[in-house]
Amino acid sequence: MSHTLLKFFEEQKMQSNKRIEGDIQKYRKAFAKIKVVNSQGELIENVKGRIKQKTHDFKFGCNIFMLDQFPDEEHNKAYRKEFKKLFNYTVAPFYWQDFELKDGEPRLGKNPVNVYRRPSIEKILKYCGENNIDVKGHPLFWHLFLPQWLVQDKNESYFRIERRLREIAEVFKDRIRDWDVVNESLSRPPHRENYQLPYDYVNRIFDLADRYFPKNRLFINDTLRFCWSEFIWELSPYYLQIENMLMKGKRIDAIGFQYHLFKTPERLEREAEILLNPTCLFNVMDTYGKFHKPMHVSEVTVPAFGLTDENKEVQAKLTEWLYKVWFSHPDMESIVWWNLVDGTAAYAPLGSAEGENYYGGGLLNYDMSKKPVYHAINNLINKEWHTDLKFNKNECLFNGFFGEYDIEVIADDKITHHKIHLSKDGSREFVLTV
Repeated sequence: MSHTLLKFFEEQKMQSNKRIEGDIQKYRKAFAKIKVVNSQGELIENVKGRIKQKTHDFKFGCNIFMLDQFPDEEHNKAYRKEFKKLFNYTVAPFYWQDFELKDGEPRLGKNPVNVYRRPSIEKILKYCGENNIDVKGHPLFWHLFLPQWLVQDKNESYFRIERRLREIAEVFKDRIRDWDVVNESLSRPPHRENYQLPYDYVNRIFDLADRYFPKNRLFINDTLRFCWSEFIWELSPYYLQIENMLMKGKRIDAIGFQYHLFKTPERLEREAEILLNPTCLFNVMDTYGKFHKPMHVSEVTVPAFGLTDENKEVQAKLTEWLYKVWFSHPDMESIVWWNLVDGTAAYAPLGSAEGENYYGGGLLNYDMSKKPVYHAINNLINKEWHTDLKFNKNECLFNGFFGEYDIEVIADDKITHHKIHLSKDGSREFVLTV
């Protein structure tokens, strides 16, 4: 994989960094004041302490398809350990084909029939609840991964789809806030008739989702091709689809942009001017920002072809640039890496180099050792975009990233801890009583 993939980031480094740094300060951080007082509201003298960020408001995510899916306990423990270090957001698998193996028998409960890369939703929710990780369900409907038992009749299939959404909502609507309602609808092949898809299925399924998930956030999600590659401003197919649906009164609460670089090395070099160009990336986000909806980079794969040392380093550098561009945009709410571990991607046996494993798009090697790209993302999330500082006054002005904080105060030889939440629309002054 050639270093020419970095060409446009390096050529535009000065202007890109100016926008990135300015917008991160403007949209991801704020100045806030802490005042330390006694029970009478009087400022206390001889105070010192520490301001330490504990969580991010921005959602850094990854799919969790490999939770307890490895054949050995060592891998499973390592997966659980590393996942929570980086991520506060995840994607839980609701692919219909695997979620409902038999007509009318969805895989519910704590111990459903095991399916590779499809861990129990209950297990996922338990792990995520214990580790403060928010969950998105993916997807309620996709024209692929349909169950074999689904009838070949447009009208009858619609009622099965409605039953599916109703049953999922009954169990999970109060436990999972975010849902990909329809996935990759623009990728449906025009030359192949699918008798299982109801007429105007995208709009109709969004209507069903609105009915059964009235208080949840409904997402639309599509591929690299329609989000980034074939971008033509307001005439982009994805833009027109969203605009059309909103004009028809459909509820779309957030927009998903996949970013799987599933290309050969040669093709990726040819398309770098579009896909690996900060100007183009910003143009896409600025254009879709006109909808004033939260945006997610919903599925990310940056390749390390052949898993050579050189290609792993390029993967890390590309990822660092991409995350900075995406994180800086005011309408971006989340970035979701797709596969945490190499050898665990779709359409391939575990540990092989087949299928999507060919791209080497994990953050960890199959032996669970950390790749350079892991360190790149960890450095951003837990160091560069993390606030941790000390103070020695009863009033302290600090500049911090949005999230929850633990404030340690030392006064009169006593240590107290206080929790605050610095948020985009929240308070900018916090009074700590000791």
